[in-house]
Amino acid sequence: LSCCEPEAAPLNVAVLVSGGVDSSVALALLKKAGHNLRAFYLQIWFEEAFENYWSACPWEEDLEYVKAVCAQLDVPLTVVPLTEAYWDRVVLHSIGEIKSGCTPNPDMMCNSKIKFGAFVDYLKETARGEGEQGKGDQVGAIEWDRVASGHYARMVRQEDGEGGWGGQRLLCMSEDVRKDQTYFLASLKREQVDKCLFPLGCFEKGQVRELAHRFNL
Repeated sequence: LSCCEPEAAPLNVAVLVSGGVDSSVALALLKKAGHNLRAFYLQIWFEEAFENYWSACPWEEDLEYVKAVCAQLDVPLTVVPLTEAYWDRVVLHSIGEIKSGCTPNPDMMCNSKIKFGAFVDYLKETARGEGEQGKGDQVGAIEWDRVASGHYARMVRQEDGEGGWGGQRLLCMSEDVRKDQTYFLASLKREQVDKCLFPLGCFEKGQVRELAHRFNL
């Protein structure tokens, strides 16, 4: 549990979940570390109104799995619609880059501008009671210490005086060099990095699958 900051528990941790094995195991590990948790499922792209050729919403199955995992772990779940933010901050920017002859990286932008951007803005707004989502929402009563996800990366606090970083939290590669996702997180700003928590950074993918089986996820 060393990548879950158990020594600092209980922290208030907002956990991003997708319905996949990685975010589910991350949620379970944070629960075992003793933190106060709430899971958040982000609806992005056109998921709210999208229907595929078989008249089934592709995100519904993922959301049902998320609900089942959260119920099993006794963690409350909030669904956050961020389609508009995704369009404005990622899609339009990508279109502009392509028109300019550049090759954008939407995955990278989704992390910095949505998961650790627009979503953090949502948490701040609900904490202040702003907007429709902030009114009477239990989320708004909480000040969040960390935002966690199932990315393969590690957060390491540099000791004071080492390397001139003055005790800052650093984004480092995960134990699984093949699954490492620090490249896709490299555009995070300092204030975003300071809030990040990546429980899977201490594991390889095979170990995560074993944990999922052990946790019955």
